[in-house]
Amino acid sequence: MFSKKPNVRKVPIPLLFALAVLIGATVILVVQVSVMPPPPAVVAPLDSDASALTSGSQTFTYSVSVFLGRTLVYTNLAALGHVSLSANTTGWHYQVNDWVFTVIRRTTDDGTITLPSGVALDIHHINSTHALVVHRGRNTALITKIVGTGSWHVYHPVAAAYTTSLTTAITGYMSSKGLTALYVFQPKYDYIEFDRNTKTYRVYFDYVDSSGSVTARGYSLTNSTNFVPIPSGSGVIPGGTHFVIDSNNVALAPIWVLLVLTPTADVNSGLTVEPQLPP
Repeated sequence: MFSKKPNVRKVPIPLLFALAVLIGATVILVVQVSVMPPPPAVVAPLDSDASALTSGSQTFTYSVSVFLGRTLVYTNLAALGHVSLSANTTGWHYQVNDWVFTVIRRTTDDGTITLPSGVALDIHHINSTHALVVHRGRNTALITKIVGTGSWHVYHPVAAAYTTSLTTAITGYMSSKGLTALYVFQPKYDYIEFDRNTKTYRVYFDYVDSSGSVTARGYSLTNSTNFVPIPSGSGVIPGGTHFVIDSNNVALAPIWVLLVLTPTADVNSGLTVEPQLPP
């Protein structure tokens, strides 16, 4: 004898609740929602190659040797976004500002996103692999390489030569926005410096005019705000670096690092930059 299989039908959820009320049963509805967070940061040491940071968010460690009797001043762009900074010696400091931004997005089309401060960030694609990310409040820009990770696209800052196609893309963007100049930051060692005497931090930008003429390091921004010390042996997570605009767009602010050290003996000083998921 074969038993007849029962006739099973999917009951719509509203009807399921109505049925529960009708017969006095208890219905427990479990809804599982999986949310894939975007990469929390772009680890972007100066002169690094984005192709070596395929997810845009690996840990990175700086190692600097300082010799007895010498004072070392070392400046760098540590990262953009939500990271933990830890050092094996005192003498390291960090600062967060809004001079440039980059983005992590679900799409790769041109567009504008607005920060909580009201400042707009324009994303203008140069080609299928690279884009400009422009801070409209300052008209500063990054040239970025688009790196895919999961369902997200990381716009990773890279250094670039001003080819005809790049300057054409930049001037085309400027023309569409009515701009006469754009200031492009190149993630290179000679684009940031710290004056130990005046305690002034300077970031240089290439000056690009509406004709496409480029003056390397022709514009700069300075800041004498005190850097925040990084205690030796413990991690610090700087605030104000990670802005979730909506479910498809995240903006990342830069973290600049500084080492000023006059050691009492030869020392190898190190700083580790590690992405952290936002709380």
